[in-house]
Amino acid sequence: MSCFCKMASSENLDASSAQANDPAQKRPRIGLVLSGGGARGFAHIGVLKLLEENNIPIDYIVGTSMGSIIGGLYAIGLTPEEIEIGVQGIAWDKVFSDFANRDYKSYRRKQDDYEFFSMHRIGINNDGIQISPGLIEGQQVELALDRLAYPGFHIHDYDQLRIPFRAVATNIENGEPFIIKTGNLARAMRASMSIPGALPPITIDGTLLVDGGIANNVPIDVVRKMGADVIIVVDVSAPLDKKEDIKSGLDVTGQLTTILTRRIADIQIKTMKGNDVLIIPGAKEISSSDFEKHPELIQAGYISATEQIENLKKLSLSYEAYSSYISALPKVAIKQPIIEFIEIKNKTALRDDVIRVRIHQKIGEPLDIAQLEEDISYIYGLDYSGSVVYSVEQRDEKRGLIIYVRDREWAHSYIQFGLDIESAFEVISITNFSASYNKNNLNDLAGEFRAVGVLGSEPKLTAELYQPINIKLDTFVSLKTGFKTEIVPTLIGNHIESIQRINRTFITLSAGQLFLQNTSLSLGLSYNDGSINSVAGLKVLQPDFVESYYFVKLFHDSLDNLSFPNRGFFSSLRYTANREDLGADLNYEQIRLDISGATTFERYTIFARAVAETSSNEDNIPLNALFIHGGLFELSGTVRNELLSPHFGMLEAAFYRRLGDITFLPIYTGFSLEAGNAWDNKADIHSDNLRYAGSIFIGADTFMGPLYFSIGATDRGERAVYLNIGKTFLNN
Repeated sequence: MSCFCKMASSENLDASSAQANDPAQKRPRIGLVLSGGGARGFAHIGVLKLLEENNIPIDYIVGTSMGSIIGGLYAIGLTPEEIEIGVQGIAWDKVFSDFANRDYKSYRRKQDDYEFFSMHRIGINNDGIQISPGLIEGQQVELALDRLAYPGFHIHDYDQLRIPFRAVATNIENGEPFIIKTGNLARAMRASMSIPGALPPITIDGTLLVDGGIANNVPIDVVRKMGADVIIVVDVSAPLDKKEDIKSGLDVTGQLTTILTRRIADIQIKTMKGNDVLIIPGAKEISSSDFEKHPELIQAGYISATEQIENLKKLSLSYEAYSSYISALPKVAIKQPIIEFIEIKNKTALRDDVIRVRIHQKIGEPLDIAQLEEDISYIYGLDYSGSVVYSVEQRDEKRGLIIYVRDREWAHSYIQFGLDIESAFEVISITNFSASYNKNNLNDLAGEFRAVGVLGSEPKLTAELYQPINIKLDTFVSLKTGFKTEIVPTLIGNHIESIQRINRTFITLSAGQLFLQNTSLSLGLSYNDGSINSVAGLKVLQPDFVESYYFVKLFHDSLDNLSFPNRGFFSSLRYTANREDLGADLNYEQIRLDISGATTFERYTIFARAVAETSSNEDNIPLNALFIHGGLFELSGTVRNELLSPHFGMLEAAFYRRLGDITFLPIYTGFSLEAGNAWDNKADIHSDNLRYAGSIFIGADTFMGPLYFSIGATDRGERAVYLNIGKTFLNN
């Protein structure tokens, strides 16, 4: 059955009636077809500029994928220049990353970064194990489309737009084209450009939709059915590669996709008639993923349209007739809508007021897009929804803001995996495989259960209940229990004399207050029942211990990335008081301060860190209570956890440069300089006995976390060659 059975009977617009109402003289109805082609679709803007400069009227528009975006924006009444400004204002390098800005992550999700670096999740719902329907969930894509299309959100019938419009998507069940002619405009664009495998499909009218380029990338037949007599086609499809350019499996897959798209497009183009105009923008060296090259692509579209100027001028109107045509078009775009009500359409487990309290748009004032996007980003950063989008709709003569918070149906709970390898070649290697189970919809106030298991050198098993207690989710209580272990080596020169394993079974109760999602002030009680085992070498004299203490912690984290920070600030101040009257073996107090920050100039980053730690009762403090440091970026040249002491201090500066991207893999090279020491007595702390160290490294920000290959050395002759996966500059 043809896909056009989904279109209402009004689909065939009455061309003769439309002509009779046209102030311009009787003329053929002109349809504009804008194909898909990823970033190459920016060329459509250049074509539109030339059409307007030459007084060429457009009566119908049909777009596929990127063509649906540019075509839809033009259809609501935005000028080519306004569309160009709109696309220039979008950070296209971040649109295809759901969490491009770590600032918007909730404090709770930021804490995940210190244990699990893989963002890939395995979902669990009522149907069992689930895999994400796309590489990304598409939040940033949808938010960008909302920003571009909101002036036309109040129109749901695309025949009522300034220029009648259709978007083409593909029914993934049968491969047939699906013509979208009603509904939220941004949603239609999103469906039309839903790249299979990269973005999740979109459901409209009960039909699961993906990128329209698969079924009909050059939808000439659709615009003819709307009533067009003459058609202008802009085909920005990616060209086929030559055999010498096909070198990998990815190249083969891309070529096959282009071949399939091209075959259907060629069939459509063969239906073109004598007065129809075909425009094929150049810039073949620019790929469909080169979104940052939109100025060149816009110019390429303008130049290609200029090459067809003689054919296009046959469709041109006089200045007077074109002015009459423009004046007769309905005024649709509302660029500064006054918001008279706000409605939350929430499909998640969260309470509606948890969402509402995060929306700062004021009733009776114009829509504040910048504030709204920030608010929505924070809501999405709570990590409860598949997407958070908005619409501006008119009801009972009032215009309101509707916030749609969609459920993440494929992952009501999820599993994540991590890998941590710290190897100092020929000395020691630590390998830990981690897995966590998260169920973060225990109740409508973001109650969360989390279990973590680690297999490898340092086994660990923990479980935590975390519960916010107000709608702002900024006051919380937490109960955490389990056991954990830590390997501590003793070295003489570069030879390990003994290895001890510190084991703790613990229970911790804490409560805290969050500030602006970056800062936490918490206090709590912790009880630890522990033992120390000798894995190799000499046995320790103190095999068992009990720690029982209260603590206060002030924590701030506004770093944009833990693996290779480019900007932001980190600080942690922790005070603990171990008390015999709480059940501990000894009385002692400890203070730990860690401050760091990063700033970037183009590709060059400076990261600085200061650590200061001190303990009371230093003469009697047991092995289990000593501060543990050493390894890469903690006096590089030493071995991981080699430095044990009641007092520690370090200053560090790291300098690194981003080399480029290899298949979306950021590569860095740099060096670090460090000065500090571990002291047994406060009296020994002074600049005369500082140890100096440094490293040179090359690293990559991988899906498993940071990867470093580095060489470290100290002024005392210690040397180490490191291979680290999952360890950052911060060892919090």
